[in-house]
Amino acid sequence: MQKNKVRMIKTINSKPQLPMKLPPKPKAGLYIDDSNLYNRGKAAGWMTDYKKLYKWVAKINTIVYARIYKGRPRYEPAKSISEAVERYFTKIGYTVTAKDLKKIKDSNSPSGFRNKCNFDVEMHDEIMNDLHDLDIVYIASGDSDFIRTKKNILKAQKRVKFIAYENNCAWEIKYGSWFVSLDSIKSEIERATNLPTTL
Repeated sequence: MQKNKVRMIKTINSKPQLPMKLPPKPKAGLYIDDSNLYNRGKAAGWMTDYKKLYKWVAKINTIVYARIYKGRPRYEPAKSISEAVERYFTKIGYTVTAKDLKKIKDSNSPSGFRNKCNFDVEMHDEIMNDLHDLDIVYIASGDSDFIRTKKNILKAQKRVKFIAYENNCAWEIKYGSWFVSLDSIKSEIERATNLPTTL
């Protein structure tokens, strides 16, 4: 085999193995699925502070991209509050992608509906576009739809970590070496209870 093929992924029992170790300060991308973390946080009883999460990732990485994907209410005063939160996220170093929330009928909700906004496609596409500049990708979501994203990241010989609430996370993500429980770092990234919500 030629020397220029040494960096190729080797497989043992059909599992991809990364041929190189991460550098001392890896180039990282942080991608936050706000809708997922918001709903999972409500179920867990505490919310994640994205500024603190940014600092947590930055402790051992050089953050190249930090992106948040969030739904935006179409009614006031929630719309104005959400836009103010987006400006805050931009100020602390994130690029924000937002689109209007959709109302979905939900018989279990007191109002008879719930807000929904999916960014699976947008997140996947941007991660893939950014990947050539990165050593490691942090996906802040417990959504199993990002398993295909994980597979593509590994095929590109890059590293990936999922950050999510432990008791509100898809099992495909939860039971793997790529999973970081938000609960395990709660003392470092928990949001103060007096801050406004984003939805």
